[in-house]
Amino acid sequence: MKISSLAAKLCAAQGIDPATLIGTGPGGRIMAADVKAPATAPRQGGTAIAEFAQLPTRPQKDNYYVYDMEVDMAALGDISLPIAVQCEKLLENRYSVIDYIVRAVVKAGLSAPSQQNRTEPADVLIFENSGQKRAAVTDAAKKNIFKISREAASGAPIPANYNPTFIVCDAHTTRACVAEHVEEGCRPLFAFVDRGNTPKEKVRAGAAGMADYILSYTFYVHTSVPEAEANGVAANLHAMLYNPVRLLLLS
Repeated sequence: MKISSLAAKLCAAQGIDPATLIGTGPGGRIMAADVKAPATAPRQGGTAIAEFAQLPTRPQKDNYYVYDMEVDMAALGDISLPIAVQCEKLLENRYSVIDYIVRAVVKAGLSAPSQQNRTEPADVLIFENSGQKRAAVTDAAKKNIFKISREAASGAPIPANYNPTFIVCDAHTTRACVAEHVEEGCRPLFAFVDRGNTPKEKVRAGAAGMADYILSYTFYVHTSVPEAEANGVAANLHAMLYNPVRLLLLS
């Protein structure tokens, strides 16, 4: 029986026998999501938004709910050929896994009822390569993944006194690096930290290596978002990372 380390910890903490679970990871591997919501685990390649809640995996930290998760990204590799063709037509480029993550984080965050009627633009600040590569995407909620990719790669300077709603970065980006590029006292509502080694190269046709790619991440939701909504956002994010087709729609 294959089971991830996080899934094993969750089983032990909740007194669940892993043998009773159906794994959705590579080769039937049991993932954290299979433990958290075995009856409604998102189907790989589907388009439905999760209808279950993802409970925080750690105590609150600095006024944020904390969710440590992992997700099988094989479905993204499965559809990489049409993605590559479309990107080359629209961008003369190929988008990266980070662009895909940004799209998922924005859509998940804005799925919270408290965010439905917001008037502020959903700005995103992205850090890659330990903070050495930086990009700002303005009003990301109105942009599809291709526009996000183009703006993230533009190299445009980060606006002064930037106060983004979302932060997306890798595990080696320091707080000091983030603080240097945002308004003093900025507290983004949502932050995504990639805990693994997200491929920095563009997603290519065939996507060698994506078939076995497990994305480990920590997701933070500010406590100004009601906890029940935060749990739903975390679940929606996980479901959308499993389901790439939904995020590639042009709407």
